[in-house]
Amino acid sequence: MDITHVLLNNGQLGKISKEQRAGEWEVWQTSLHNPDFRDFAESCGGAGFKVTEANSLRDALADALAVTGRPSLVEIMSDPELI
Repeated sequence: MDITHVLLNNGQLGKISKEQRAGEWEVWQTSLHNPDFRDFAESCGGAGFKVTEANSLRDALADALAVTGRPSLVEIMSDPELI
């Protein structure tokens, strides 16, 4: 299937971290050790792309959308401190 998935990876359970901050609690037990989703997509037969710099986002999305005959995934690394 020609499906493109965009994954925002901040390495945390972001919603829970945000709730903890809003409640003025210490952020606790929300960091994750994720796989490299680009590599995971490739190992499953899809096309994987990883964005670590804002200026490469447009090209990664264009490349992912150009993939035919298999799914594609764009993993966007984001800052966990951004709310």
